[in-house]
Amino acid sequence: MTKTLLIISGGEASVEVARRAKEHGHAVVISDSDPQAPAFAFADSCLIADVHGASETAAAAERYNRKIRKIDGVVCTADAALTAATVADRLRLPGPPLHVAELISDRLMIGRCFASAGIAAPWHAEVFTPQDLQRAMIAKGRDLAVKPVENRGPDGVLALAGVEDFNAAFQRARFHSPSERVMVQQELEGPRLHIAALVLNGACHVAGTVEKTVADTVGRAASALGITDGPVACEIVMHQGVPHVVEISTRLGGFLDAATLLALGEAVAPDNLQA
Repeated sequence: MTKTLLIISGGEASVEVARRAKEHGHAVVISDSDPQAPAFAFADSCLIADVHGASETAAAAERYNRKIRKIDGVVCTADAALTAATVADRLRLPGPPLHVAELISDRLMIGRCFASAGIAAPWHAEVFTPQDLQRAMIAKGRDLAVKPVENRGPDGVLALAGVEDFNAAFQRARFHSPSERVMVQQELEGPRLHIAALVLNGACHVAGTVEKTVADTVGRAASALGITDGPVACEIVMHQGVPHVVEISTRLGGFLDAATLLALGEAVAPDNLQA
C-alpha cells in the first residue's frame, strides 16, 4: 500500500532517501526553506519551511496532512531532531518523544547525560565571553573548538588552533545559536569515525565494519539519550585507544530502507538490515 513519507531537509542527503522511497512506491513530501533545494526535484510535493523551525514545519505538515494527503511517517537528514519530533508528535507518527529530542538538541545536556552514564566524551564547558575562550585556552591549550550550544551540525563551529580574533570566533558561534549560548570543546587527537546506526527496540545496529568497542559506545550513547528506535549518526574519535563521542544526532544517514519502513510504522527485521 502506498504511504506518504515526509523528509525534513531538501539537501543532497535527502536525494537518495527520496529516490529509494519512491522506488518502493511511496509518495514523498520534502520540507525546506530553500526553493532550490536539490531533493525537491525528487518530491511529489514540497513544503516551504525552515528545517530548524519546529513549529513552522509542524504547522505546514499539519496543513498538508489535513488538506492534501495523509502523512504516514517523517524522517530527517539534517541535525534537526526537535523539528522531526514536533511533526511526529503533532501528527501522532512514530519517532522519538519530544523530551528526547530536546535533550539531543542541546550539546551541554548531551555532555551531562554522557557524564552521568560514564560515556567517554571530550572535555567541554559553557563560555559567556570572548575572554572565557582565552582562559579556556590557557587552561587546556589551543586544541579546542568553539560551538553553539544547539546541536545543529557544523554551523558556527570553529577550531581555535591558529585563531587570533577570539571575539570574532565567539560572536560567530553565538550568531548561530538561537539562545545565544556558546561552548568550547576539547579537540582530541586520534582517528575520527563517522558512524551511521539504526536502533530497533533498544538494540543498536551499526552500518559497516567497526570495532566492537566503537559499536558498543554508539549503542550506549543512544541508550543514554533515550533513543529506543530510529536512526543515529555519531562522530567518534579514538583517543588513546578509547572511543570518545564528539557529536551525536538522530539524523538519517544509513540503513535508508529500514529507517523509512520504521518511520512509516512498518515492521523491520534486524536480520535483514542493509546499510
